[in-house]
Amino acid sequence: MKGKQKPLYPEESMPAFRHAAKQGFVLEMDTRVTSDGRVVLMHDSELDRTTDCSGLVNSKTLAEIRKDCEIDVLGTDIRDDTSKQLGAKDDRRAHVPTLAEALRVAMKFGVGVNLEINNYGNNPDYDATGDFQRRVSRQVKDSGFPPGDLILQSFAPGNLALFQEDPYFADAKISFLTLASLNDIGPTVGSSIGADYISPAWPVSAEIIQKAHSLGMQVVPYTIDTPAEVRDATLAGVDAIISDDPAMARRVAVKASPKPPTAPKPPSRTTCRRVAAANSVPPIRSFHRKDSGPRMFALQFKQDIANVATYRDFRTKIECMIRTYVEPKLADDRPNVVALNEDVGVMTLATGSRAAGTREIFGDPANIPGCEGVPSPCGIVQALLSLDGDYASQEAAYSSRFGGSTPFAQTFLAGTDTFGRGWMQTFSDLAKRYSVYIVGSNNQAEFRESIDPTEVAAFADPDVKGARSAFVATSPEIHNEAFLWGPKDVTKDGPAPLRNVVYSNKKVPLTDIENALSLTPGPSSGPDAIENLRPYRIPGTKAKMSIATSLPAFAYDGDLSPFGEPPAATIDPCSDTATYYMLCVDKLGANLVMQDEANPGPWASADGSWQPLEWMGSSWRAVADPMVDFDYNVTPFMVGNLADLEFDGQTSITQRGLKGPKGKSKRCHYVGNSKLLTAPPDEDPSAYGVYAGGKREFLGLAPWVSADASRAKLRAIGEQLAPGSGSPRENDYVETAVIADLPFPPDPRRPNCRG
Repeated sequence: MKGKQKPLYPEESMPAFRHAAKQGFVLEMDTRVTSDGRVVLMHDSELDRTTDCSGLVNSKTLAEIRKDCEIDVLGTDIRDDTSKQLGAKDDRRAHVPTLAEALRVAMKFGVGVNLEINNYGNNPDYDATGDFQRRVSRQVKDSGFPPGDLILQSFAPGNLALFQEDPYFADAKISFLTLASLNDIGPTVGSSIGADYISPAWPVSAEIIQKAHSLGMQVVPYTIDTPAEVRDATLAGVDAIISDDPAMARRVAVKASPKPPTAPKPPSRTTCRRVAAANSVPPIRSFHRKDSGPRMFALQFKQDIANVATYRDFRTKIECMIRTYVEPKLADDRPNVVALNEDVGVMTLATGSRAAGTREIFGDPANIPGCEGVPSPCGIVQALLSLDGDYASQEAAYSSRFGGSTPFAQTFLAGTDTFGRGWMQTFSDLAKRYSVYIVGSNNQAEFRESIDPTEVAAFADPDVKGARSAFVATSPEIHNEAFLWGPKDVTKDGPAPLRNVVYSNKKVPLTDIENALSLTPGPSSGPDAIENLRPYRIPGTKAKMSIATSLPAFAYDGDLSPFGEPPAATIDPCSDTATYYMLCVDKLGANLVMQDEANPGPWASADGSWQPLEWMGSSWRAVADPMVDFDYNVTPFMVGNLADLEFDGQTSITQRGLKGPKGKSKRCHYVGNSKLLTAPPDEDPSAYGVYAGGKREFLGLAPWVSADASRAKLRAIGEQLAPGSGSPRENDYVETAVIADLPFPPDPRRPNCRG
């Protein structure tokens, strides 16, 4: 890295911001406004201390400052060094930057920004009209910087009010700064203004840290520049540190923080045979010699309550699927991506001794108290209400912090520590162990890792004896969020299970069930919505992957947009991602759609709405509709009964333009889709005609529990699979995988319809 061996950069300069952003640090910036209304970055209201000019910043235009004023402090003002001592071409020579320039650097490297609004009554450049804040607001908006990556901070709460009242900044975080003499009032004032953080002057007492945490705020003290202070602050339980030497602070903080748990040894082949689903079938494979794309492993995971009694049980099940379906076929010439399903972590709420009674409810769907003769989802509701009691103490602690919420949402919130220790740590560890990328999702809150003893006592899983830390929710909002873990850590900071997360996506729009559970949709407009959908380039390939968790994969132009019919030319598809999700993903350049699925209901549905036909409107449409240009769709399904709710489907990988080998091309389809049916009880919508019949675009398609047959016969089999049926086929879903290499450009003549 250019300048790697040069430890000092000019204060609040583009060289300093670039150097810090490359290392993944949040950038702290101070704002000032020039005489012509441009926002520049400088700590002081005067130019004297840090540049070779004098006078107030607001007495000069941006052009005058750019022409005449070079930053002449190297590092901080306590040093004797000046940048004027450097050669003319030294990369640390710098002029005063604009806010827009610095925000572009932050966006380029994907880092957050901590932006101080420096409009103070005791400063000679104080603006009492509010124009200072309005100009900062406008220039942030014009930059396109995602508000969700922005922290707005100030010593004066009034400086933050304009931003808090503006819906555009609804996802931005608020931080209240305090001088040392006012540290004691920081938590109270911060809470009263709705702050997410307090930033007190260091040193800070344990009482202040604990009080802020109890009020739902994080503590980020300033300015800590010695190893001893960083260690003391870390052990005191602060959540982050503001430092002029962030690299040193990171090293010391990581060393002082609790170490991630040691991953257990891989399960034996004997163990893996024991935990495999009874109806396990060999994987469907479609390999290709070209290496410009990843090897994709779409796992069809059969959930079983027996696999979540302990954290080790869940880890064993997931790792056994990897050992069975992935490890023997790992590519050594391209990245390997393991795709698991939507809501793969939800069932882990029932982990541990406190949930033993709830596991009994999940495990006996025919005899759920209070659900005799009552149809689904009575049982799943009763199980969730039982979990509500299992997590009562954590729910009470969060209720005092964030206020009350619905029983279902508060249960997901209370399970934050369980999720962090369980499914998330498992996926993080396995991505590293097998050098793969892994996709999975869950309904959960954003969280941090805390060593504050009061938070460990309140939120850590009581089965974990001697816990040194706890995973603590930072917001009451519960998102259906998908994560992509990579084979290596991308940061040394933050909660251990998140350090190798390279990409994530918050589901939008939500299903009726998710709305009933009081989940929060992801952003649907503005820069945050675009960042939520922006594709991830899988390293070493041409694959640009976006996630569309179930319902979003159907959203082209409303709920029932006709195949191949574009929206009005005046529509910007990224203006409302809840409506135009797939069109926006296409506009952003994705060529691979990851459609993780957990379909709550029978695949062979009996209500006149044939699920396999409906799903063609997502997994197949993505690679067939001329409105979009996706090359591949990957749809891993979760299967298996959970209480009285069944999950079913057929995992698939589809490819645009796939015709199959000349003379050997095949056509295939989901079960029951051989033709459009128009007579009761199967009155398929006429618009679904394009989805019926065999299709060439399937690279691989997992089998259902039986061969294709009439829908009446398929429904009869589906009823046997259902919870409480008493049939030998009850819960006997297929567990398997679809494996395919995904070269770019796609090969239209490769073998198709494997499976």
